[in-house]
Amino acid sequence: MLKSTRCQRRQVQERLKAACPRHKRVINPLLFLPRYSEVIFFWEVKRLLTRKRKEELVKEISESLKNSSLILFSDYKGLNVKQITDLRRRLREKLGSGARYRVIKNSVAYFAMKEAGYEEVDELSYLFEGPLAILYVEEGDPIEAIKVIYDFSKETKGIPSFKGLYLDGKFFGAEEVENLSKLPSKEQLLAMVVRGVQGPISGFVNVLAGTLRSLLYALNAIKDKKSE
Repeated sequence: MLKSTRCQRRQVQERLKAACPRHKRVINPLLFLPRYSEVIFFWEVKRLLTRKRKEELVKEISESLKNSSLILFSDYKGLNVKQITDLRRRLREKLGSGARYRVIKNSVAYFAMKEAGYEEVDELSYLFEGPLAILYVEEGDPIEAIKVIYDFSKETKGIPSFKGLYLDGKFFGAEEVENLSKLPSKEQLLAMVVRGVQGPISGFVNVLAGTLRSLLYALNAIKDKKSE
């Protein structure tokens, strides 16, 4: 009888491990002998709930990606929680709630990109290998966000590393991140335009002022001549 009980315990233990391979510590399997089918049902329901949550997450992220001017893929391996929090703080300071740096499972990111209309990601499978965090900008200047994360990466000795990015729908390789970070931001461009406009205007005003002064001198000379 004892031998039979041990055999049953071993069999149920193996079945439970197969049903939940990640569960390292299993409660006494004898407790589950009368309701083994209920245990299997529980794990099936959990798996379905996980799948449903995954589908909801894919839909949520894909909606954000559809509205994003920047989608930057990075490998965050080596960053701790404090550093990630610091990076997110810097992004908030520059772009408010318009930018988000988010750690995402590769499979979720892949399906979200597909659903967002980026069909060519099938040819960019390396984007979804290894640890993945995505920086996406829904509102604000995408170049400003690139500057923030590039400067942060330099400070932390190349972490996070870059895999590639989409800027206004166009794909750029990781090697282009540095060049893009050197582009003027929208604020800088606006300042340049304003200075460019002010230049010709100020020049015109100076020329006009010079002409008026010359005319005034001429009129005064005529007046002085008539008074003689």
